[in-house]
Amino acid sequence: MSEVVETKAVADAFLKQFGIEPEVTAYSPGRVNLLGEHTDYNGGYVLPMALRDLGVSIALAKGDEPGVIKAYSDTFDEVETRSIEDVRQGRWTDYLLGCLKAVVYEEVEEFGLRVALATTLPMGAGLSSSAALEVVSLKGALELFGRKLNPVDVAILAQSIENNFIGMPCGIMDQFASSVGDPGVAMFLNTRSLDYELVATPEDYAFVIIASGVSHQHTENGYATRVAECLAACEALGVEKISDLGVADLDRVNQIAEPLNRRARHVIMDNQRVVEGVDALRKNDMVRFGQLMHDSHGSQRDDYEITVEKTDAMVEACLSRGALGARQTGGGWGGSVVALVEKSALEAFNKSILGDFDGIEILAVT
Repeated sequence: MSEVVETKAVADAFLKQFGIEPEVTAYSPGRVNLLGEHTDYNGGYVLPMALRDLGVSIALAKGDEPGVIKAYSDTFDEVETRSIEDVRQGRWTDYLLGCLKAVVYEEVEEFGLRVALATTLPMGAGLSSSAALEVVSLKGALELFGRKLNPVDVAILAQSIENNFIGMPCGIMDQFASSVGDPGVAMFLNTRSLDYELVATPEDYAFVIIASGVSHQHTENGYATRVAECLAACEALGVEKISDLGVADLDRVNQIAEPLNRRARHVIMDNQRVVEGVDALRKNDMVRFGQLMHDSHGSQRDDYEITVEKTDAMVEACLSRGALGARQTGGGWGGSVVALVEKSALEAFNKSILGDFDGIEILAVT
């Protein structure tokens, strides 16, 4: 589905729910991460790609009751009513509410707001549905009330909302890819400086995104624990960020206590894999890129311990079915696997991998 189709669909949903046409519609894509997992909150490098056909669309209009937000989601097929003065309540509308509080609190307090949201991003698939929701909420609210922020500032603000209002200590990769990225093009991002470069991927190859059917909930699993472990590793190593270190420091890293040594080693090596992966893309060396993907998955499994049995099995199945590389993508503990496949072998690969596992789904080929 194109952005035009998706915004038309959310406008129709808004009209059905509220009986009026929306004043504004907007769209933000999800992302797949090709290399560099859990490196962003460590000040490192990442290589995400905004997705062409998977994202979140929003329709908005001023409300009929001051301070009241009436929000419809096609995921839950219901309207939730919130006050702009509400605190976080563990509901899906928290993401929307946090964004509205950050940029249009006074306007919503005066006019109220009606919102419809539609998504083609499955929840829990590791493709940044929450970040896309934050970015599109900010974009739509700002446009509705005649205000502007550049895409980088939108990403920074969206990350701040997730950290401080939602309570998820994530890095900036997801929000940056959704707000700044060019769908279908890899983005080499330095998450500390926010310098970035778009890097084309060879036309003869595709990245296949396969949902494992194992849903993750970062705020209910070990994500915050991993963040804390990395901070502890920094203290043990006397650095501000693990990304201050490189491959030459591995001997020293390996001497600190378990599991902090392995956590730091993963970050250092995945940073290096991103740099080498960008070089491989520029040289059209997709065999090398695929090997880096596989190495990254092994590091996620053994050093960072964020994979699950099913995604481990899916990665090995992808390789046995002809993929050049495969890895779990996203924050971990389930979600999706991304596989690198020659386009000439794509049809046979897709058919074969779908027959290997129950409950898996090919979400996108990009």
